[in-house]
Order: sequence, then C-alpha cells, then structure tokens
Amino acid sequence: MFRRVLAFALLFVALTGVFAVPATARAEKHAAFVIDANSGAVLRNDDGDATRHPASLTKMMTLYLTFEMIESGRLKMSDMITMSKRGASVAPSKLDLKPGEQISVADAIKALVTKSANDVAVALAEKIGGTETNFVRLMNARARDIGMTKTHFENPSGLPNDDHVSTARDMATLALHLMDDYPRHYRVFSTHVFQYRGKSYRNHNTMLNTFAGVDGIKTGYTRASGFNLVTSVHRGKRHLIGVVFGGRTAAKRNAEMRTLLTKAFTRASTVKTRKPMLLARARDERKPAPRHADRRPPQPAPSQVAEAESRETPIHIFKVRHVPIVTKGTTPADQTTDMEGLDGSGAPDRAPEPAQPAAAFATPVAFAPPSEPMRPAPQPRMVTGTTGRPTNVAVSDAPRRGLPPSTLNAQAWALQGPANRAPAQYGQARMMAVRAAAGNYEVQIGAYGSIADAQRALVSVQDRAQQLLAGVASVTHPATKNGHQIFRARFAGFNEDRATSTCTALRRKGVDCFVMAGD
Repeated sequence: MFRRVLAFALLFVALTGVFAVPATARAEKHAAFVIDANSGAVLRNDDGDATRHPASLTKMMTLYLTFEMIESGRLKMSDMITMSKRGASVAPSKLDLKPGEQISVADAIKALVTKSANDVAVALAEKIGGTETNFVRLMNARARDIGMTKTHFENPSGLPNDDHVSTARDMATLALHLMDDYPRHYRVFSTHVFQYRGKSYRNHNTMLNTFAGVDGIKTGYTRASGFNLVTSVHRGKRHLIGVVFGGRTAAKRNAEMRTLLTKAFTRASTVKTRKPMLLARARDERKPAPRHADRRPPQPAPSQVAEAESRETPIHIFKVRHVPIVTKGTTPADQTTDMEGLDGSGAPDRAPEPAQPAAAFATPVAFAPPSEPMRPAPQPRMVTGTTGRPTNVAVSDAPRRGLPPSTLNAQAWALQGPANRAPAQYGQARMMAVRAAAGNYEVQIGAYGSIADAQRALVSVQDRAQQLLAGVASVTHPATKNGHQIFRARFAGFNEDRATSTCTALRRKGVDCFVMAGD
C-alpha cells in the first residue's frame, strides 16, 4: 500500500512540474549580431540585446584593461606575473602553471588570445587589480564606461556563473573599443600559434584560417553558453564585426558566422563615417585642473575618491592572503571555458567543416581577391578540341598546379585557332562526355570586378593548393549583379562529393569557398 501511495505521489509531483528543468537551463542560448565598423550601422540583429553567457569572450575585457595599463605606463610587456594558488586551481582551459611559476605579460596576453588560459587570466587579474575581486570591479566599471549596458562580469576568465552575462551587441561594442582605443595591441588577436616552453598552442579561433580577411578576435565555450565567437573581417574597404552566441558545435558556429558576414558584405559601406570610440585614450589624456599657488587645491569628496579608485588601478600587488580552491578528480564539462577541441558532447571537433550549400550564399559578392599578393596570370595555352562551356580541356603536358583560367568567350576564341577545325557537333559531344565523366559541380572562390582580378585569384589559389587542384579546370563565369559586370572565379569538373571535399581542404588552407551546381 505504501509503495502505491508513493508512486502516485511521485507521479503527481512530476506532472505539477516540481522536477521540471529550471528556466535558466531552458533559456535560449543563440544570438547573432553584425555591425558595419565603417558606418556603425547594424546589419543583423537576432536577439542581439538578450543576455547570454559570454564564456571566454570575457577575456576581451581582461585584455582591454591590460592594454590600458600598458599604455598608461603602469605595466610593461617584460613584467613578470607570478602564478598564485588560486590561479593554478581554476578549471581548464589553461597552461597548467604551478603556484610560484612566472610568465611575462607579453606571453600572458598571447596565452589568453590563443589558448584562452584561465589560470593566466586569474594571475593577470591579480597582477593588475591586486585581487581577482578588485579586478572584476574594474571590469564592470569599464564596461559601463564604454556602453556595455547589459553586461555584468563575475570573473576575468568567463568560467560559469549564473550572474556572469553579456549580450551580442555589448561584445561587438567591446571589440570596436579594442580596435579604436588600442590599435597597436589589437593586432595580437591575429596570432595563429603561441610558442611557450617548447610547446605550440594553436589559436582556437579557426576563422583566421578559413575565411578570407579575418583579423581576430575571440572564441568561447561553456556548456551554459554554447560555442561563442566574435569576428572582425576586412575585405577591400569594407569592415564588419560579427558576433554569434550559442553554437551547437564550433563548426556550426563558424558556418553561421561565414553566412552572416557574406550576406552582410553586400550592404557594407566602403566609406568610414563612424567616429572612433576613443574613450579610454581621452580619459588617460585628460589634463589636471590648474593649481593655485596661494592655496591648496579643493579636496575631492569621499564618494569621488571611491569612484576614482574603482576606475583607476594601482600596479603594485596588495598583500592579500589567497585561499586556494583545490579541485579534485576530473573537471566537469560545464566548469570549463573555451574548450574548442570539444563539440559539447566530448567528441573531438577536428573533422572538416561541411561546405555550405549554395542557398546560404545565394548572392555572390564582388570583393577584392584574397589578401595575399597575387602572381600575374600566365597566358592561356592553345589546346585542341572545342567546347560550348567555359571549361578547359587538360593536355598531356599540363602543369601539376592545374590549368590556366579562362572566360567563356576567351576560351571559345582560343579553341577556334588554325590547329583546331573540329566540327561544332563533335566539340559539343566531347563537352557532354567530359561533364558526364567528371561531374557538373563547381567550387567558387569569389566574384570580382574584372577578369584580371578573377584570374589572379584562381592562379593564387592554384599555387597554394597545387596537389589538390592538379589537372582541375579553372574558369571565370561572367554575370551581372546590381547592374554591374562581375566575374565568378571557380574550379570546375567535380562530382558533388569531390567538390565538397575540395572546398573543405581549401578552407583549411585559408581559402574561402563554397560549392555550386554548374550554371
């Protein structure tokens, strides 16, 4: 009888929702925000003002305060930071420095950018603020200063805390301030590899290698936040800042960011009209009020002193007794931050990212070619055979890096030379046979304003991926976009599977691309 009553009681409790998942666990993690860094216009806002957990994006503010101290002369790159017991005890990701070991400020900055080391973030906070608690107070004060209206920090690393929140808009604001206030230091966010004590730490931000024009800035992950990312990208005179919160995996988060930025570039301004956010520089350069020789300057009120102390940081270390927090056993997955090697389920996130469908990039963008210098395109070779389609025909002595690019008209003109008088019917039949054998899918690397730019881009990519593109036809498709002539640069003659694997391999080499069925 007792068991039956207990069973009914448990059923009643379950139905009334007492054991329901807490609201915070059910809360939506996703948000997306894109801003034009030239004009300040918001180009995309999907819950960009909703509070989310920033995870290791927090370290952007930790670095902002570090750059502030360096620029004010109160901290040097060569200064040494001593790892405390508190810092050594925090959860990964970290460098695993032992209490008492030291690291320079310069190396600490790179460790935060690449490895997203939580132990180093704590040690750096203690170096600047005297205590981690005091440093967090400075973080929140500076967040208010620069207009991060919905952000509240609880630690310098981004480790899980229910009250540690921000928004996609606020993180975009912080990114802009890092660029505007400290442009010399901002360049560190483009660091690909950090070398320390004989080990190499690759930057968790793989967008640096997979999307043309990216120059930073930061990734983050906890179970509560999902996979987060702030990205800055320049193409030609256009400059965008994108923020994505709550990705299910790093790969899916990156794919969403690529789609958002590609679409936003079609509306991006090429003229810089936004005024730089030089709040920190203006604050540090304010001149003191003149003193009167015949009297003491007016003394500030106690409230003003407290406010000043909350905004300006002494460089000396306070004598504070640290209480170590000792962790035992393995660290739970929800107590880690920026573990970009995991997709949230514990599986390695090293598999190639899938090529994006054509629908995600429906509008090709006419931007400048990839940022690296392009070599002049070689002169097209005369080959035998005819074709009714813009593709090249491989010859026996073709170079291993692939075939030279061409346009439909140029290719047709070249194939009508004296050495080639085959009937049009034969050429059409051969073209159909080549397409049937090779495939009707193409890999597009960009769209350009001239044939020369498109050809230079194709040749550059061929040089960077010689083995991958050996014997692959390169073509430029002329098209019209918004009344302007553009030329789409593609590699042709793939089946669907090979096109997808080729594009994935190109992305690993830093070449932005996507797969399309042949026009």
